[in-house]
Amino acid sequence: MGSHATPTAAYWSFFERFNAKDPDGWAGAMSYPHVRVSAAPPRAQRAQPGARTASGVYPTPRDYAAMAADAGWQRFEVTGWVRTQGVTPRVVHTSESKVHLAGGWTRYRADDSEILTNRVLYVMTRTDEGWGIQARFGVDGFRSGADRSTESEAALDALARLMQTLEPGDVEPWLDCFHYPLTLIGGPGEVNTMDDAAAMRAAYGDWAGQALPIRYSAEVLAAGDSGVTLAQSITRGDESFQQAFLVAQRDGEWKILAVSAVR
Repeated sequence: MGSHATPTAAYWSFFERFNAKDPDGWAGAMSYPHVRVSAAPPRAQRAQPGARTASGVYPTPRDYAAMAADAGWQRFEVTGWVRTQGVTPRVVHTSESKVHLAGGWTRYRADDSEILTNRVLYVMTRTDEGWGIQARFGVDGFRSGADRSTESEAALDALARLMQTLEPGDVEPWLDCFHYPLTLIGGPGEVNTMDDAAAMRAAYGDWAGQALPIRYSAEVLAAGDSGVTLAQSITRGDESFQQAFLVAQRDGEWKILAVSAVR
């Protein structure tokens, strides 16, 4: 269970323990249940090395450490990997018990040549034990210097559609703004997977059905081949809060795949 003094301490521990090939230590950087959500299409995820649970959710440190130990580090070493270097994270949203960090990493060979780089939104939460990584939203398709204006605009348009249906309380069009299964990260320890629109309607239909004025601003944090992370500040009615989104393209449609709110 995450037991670090600060969110950034948990973030850097994630890479330190990964590079040390320490399954238990790597698992110790997380809060639980822990989830990683990938913007990459499911077929691309299956092609990537390493076992994951069907839902992407790891209920306990033992589950995560078992995955790491079973999958091993050989799958990285065959590519020439010797270390992974995290990028300096940026604090996007913060509260006493939850922080959104925009970060990422690059994998290197022994000669310091790059193998792969990625950008990730890290959802950090604080329990009685300390801070850990509750969730990771991976762009998975990031390339430094690439022009991602088309993907970025598509993601911002997807968020605009979400807001345009939410403001008048149009529940059914609002439900169609998401890809399913949809991952929702609440407070510490709150990781929810909505398998389909029916589950989302049952859980949040009454909330979404309220017609309330909305004001918001949004920015692109990172963009890749088929995924974009966004940060949003929103006021809905009398309530103000902040959110992070993973927006992904599936079958040509850009929709929300994961959401985390800081209140």
